[in-house]
Amino acid sequence: MTMIEAVAVIVAALAVPYGVQLIKHGAVSGSAARWLAIGVSVAAGLLCGLAGGPPQSPGAWLACVMSTVGGVQVAYSTYKSVGVTSKWLDALADVATGWETTPEDER
Repeated sequence: MTMIEAVAVIVAALAVPYGVQLIKHGAVSGSAARWLAIGVSVAAGLLCGLAGGPPQSPGAWLACVMSTVGGVQVAYSTYKSVGVTSKWLDALADVATGWETTPEDER
């Protein structure tokens, strides 16, 4: 296990749940809760993106970016479940892919 993988496990297993509990029990509220959620979500995303090492090719860059976005959204959805929201992270979740289903597709 590389160092970045170890840090990613610690963030995913300890930092996210601990931060959620701080917010849930009222130890952190308001603006501090929002910044805690954003900071930990971004850290989790970056660690997810870089867990395989620094990207060396265009395909690896794409995988890194998508892993980072996914990691941020997974961590942030945990914070959102306890009432912390962020306008820019919510907007990231609402990005249209162009794959919307139509009534004809739902058959």
